[in-house]
Amino acid sequence: MNSSGWSKIELPACILSKPLAPRYGGEQRVMKSSPNQSRSESPRVACAEWTAFEKRLTCPAGTPEGLSDYFAKRPLWVARAPARLDVMGGIADYSGAHVCEATLGPGIVVAVQPCRERVLRIRSVALDPASFPVEARLPLSQLECRGRPISYAAARAIFRDNPLAAWSAYVAGSLLTLQHEQAVHLQRGWRILLLSAVPMNVGLASSAAVEIATLCAFNAAFGLGLDATRIAQLGQMVENRVVGAPCGIMDQIAIASGQRGKLLHLLCRPGSVEGTIAIPRGTGFVGINSLVRHSVAAAPYGDVRIGTFMGRRILNAWRTRQGAPPLTYLTELTGAELAACERILPETLSGQEFLARYRDHGDSATTIRPASVYRIRGPVRHAVLENERVLRFMAALQATGPDAPDGWRRAGEELAAAHASYRDECRLSVPEVDALVEAVGCYGAKKGLFGAKITGGGAGGTVAIFGRVDALKKYVPQLVRDHAQRMGRTPDVFWGTSPGAFEGGARRYIRRAGGWVCQRV
Repeated sequence: MNSSGWSKIELPACILSKPLAPRYGGEQRVMKSSPNQSRSESPRVACAEWTAFEKRLTCPAGTPEGLSDYFAKRPLWVARAPARLDVMGGIADYSGAHVCEATLGPGIVVAVQPCRERVLRIRSVALDPASFPVEARLPLSQLECRGRPISYAAARAIFRDNPLAAWSAYVAGSLLTLQHEQAVHLQRGWRILLLSAVPMNVGLASSAAVEIATLCAFNAAFGLGLDATRIAQLGQMVENRVVGAPCGIMDQIAIASGQRGKLLHLLCRPGSVEGTIAIPRGTGFVGINSLVRHSVAAAPYGDVRIGTFMGRRILNAWRTRQGAPPLTYLTELTGAELAACERILPETLSGQEFLARYRDHGDSATTIRPASVYRIRGPVRHAVLENERVLRFMAALQATGPDAPDGWRRAGEELAAAHASYRDECRLSVPEVDALVEAVGCYGAKKGLFGAKITGGGAGGTVAIFGRVDALKKYVPQLVRDHAQRMGRTPDVFWGTSPGAFEGGARRYIRRAGGWVCQRV
């Protein structure tokens, strides 16, 4: 325990065996649905994280991977959030763009239970058997000052000064945000479990999944009745104000509101669901980990965001002189309109020179460093043109009948163009990612792989691939083998699709004489 009250405990490795199916019927039934469950509720979708959680919850005392030493025999609330695959739109979200997102098969389960001691005890367990569980403990007194929750800045400083426990900022920050924004009062401590099938720092929005699952679990536990939009807003606040990552709201909305088997169409002004697009029958999306770690808190992503907001400020100063109204979002411009005025945007500009001329760039999530030089024209061009690419991509995906294969080909071309813009306009690609994208292009539409692109904040992470299902099954294993030869280890492949957090719903587990009873809440 250090001066800030944090400790980090490495627990014994969990060796997972094949999940055991719960036994149903009579008193041997360990898990069962509540008799009060509505017939209109959506059918429960089997996910590896739910299966693993319920198996561990029912393990006998003393079982290494069991939870009987962690949770008491009192009610607990559980929610699941999926990983997201950024199909199109990516970093244009904070510029007010249309974006198109998918929910992947892997996800994160978060379980919460009140406890007597006034401590947040947060345990994180990966389903990867090679990973070690970790645990962090934070006395609630560290989150309070004179009976009120500490400020976001003070919380950010706590996690910054305790790097071994920084990962738990996404969880503890979610509770702090509920205190500030929803007037939640913490009278007691909580035991919180993260059970994850999503690797960290691979560009699948694992941090947003943790935030959304945590917020959904506490939404159920406190009976707050918050909807998906509000949960997404709170998740972004955690990211921006506690963690200090300058992300938009795209990931949080996609994870909260996503639907199994569909792409979610969002308009990030600031964040609304415009509709869904069914993934065309016979096609699918797959993610391959480039094995280059990704972080939206890192400088490359933040610098592109700063350059984009600098560009908007410069354009608005020019528009004022022309008698035109200011832009709230860069993507209010069309590509043609930008082409007519982009000459006023410098290719690069130092922070010092920008601040001397314009004073502020209008983005509370980032801070301009005077000594740094920022690219401006390229990031602005990317945001505006990516917005148009997203719309063309979605239209192409919705082609039907004999025109469908040509629509899929055109959708793949938009993916390739988006990747080229990440690479050339934003400088957010890396050679390892480029190699994967180029390898997909070598197979091409004739063999059923329509296109690929970098995802999310770029600078590594996961590559999204769109293709026919038969082609993905045939060629992705070879892509993985070739990439493993380049990198010296085998990359993860992310298949499938699963419900968003609200489509899946939260659950309450109650201990009864015959075992744990599961209820939808």
